[in-house]
Amino acid sequence: MKIMFNQLDCVIMTIRIFSACVAFTLVMSGCGGCDKINEIQQVAENVQELSKAAENSQEAVNAAEQRRDERRKRGDTLAMPYQELQKYLPSSVDGYTAEDPSGSTMNITGMSYSTAKRDFVRSSEASGETSRISVELFDYNSAFDIYSGLTILWGANFSMEDDEKYTKTFDSGIKDVTGFEEYYKKDKNANVTYAIGGRFILTIKADGEQSGTDFAKGIVKSMNLSELASK
Repeated sequence: MKIMFNQLDCVIMTIRIFSACVAFTLVMSGCGGCDKINEIQQVAENVQELSKAAENSQEAVNAAEQRRDERRKRGDTLAMPYQELQKYLPSSVDGYTAEDPSGSTMNITGMSYSTAKRDFVRSSEASGETSRISVELFDYNSAFDIYSGLTILWGANFSMEDDEKYTKTFDSGIKDVTGFEEYYKKDKNANVTYAIGGRFILTIKADGEQSGTDFAKGIVKSMNLSELASK
């Protein structure tokens, strides 16, 4: 984790130095051209936004590490048994048939994690094809570096889009829960991932003619993410 923090510190420092150089260039340019000045001002504003995003990412990592330390102090050092984790999975999804849940727990010196998964399927008589919703919940209680590696950029308000897909972070509306979504335009598949309380990762994958990520996001309404976030 120290390496990760140092990397973030370097990013923030580099952005600030670049921002200062841009500001200096703006001053030295005088009134030699309003268009050029406007361009430099826009670059400066963008750089400031990057700096803020990097700081937000570091704050998110710091908060997650603090929560981990608090769990350690009260003796909560192992991942939740997968049988308990399964209780947080949805029991049903509208229009789909639920399959039996699965899961596993792994404990080894210095590391502990659990996973619980449930699939929901729907067959189309017209096309003969089967669509699937997969809901998977991970508990990284004692594998914090894995959790941080997955979520470190989620505080940066990241977004990217091309002809194939769009990818972006989003506000989940739930305390201590952040979201990340992907939508594949041609295949019409949706993936939604939630980072929960500095400990859990929830992934929902939906295929079969999805029009966006809204359906996948709606599945969490039947899940008690607030309770998970408080653990």
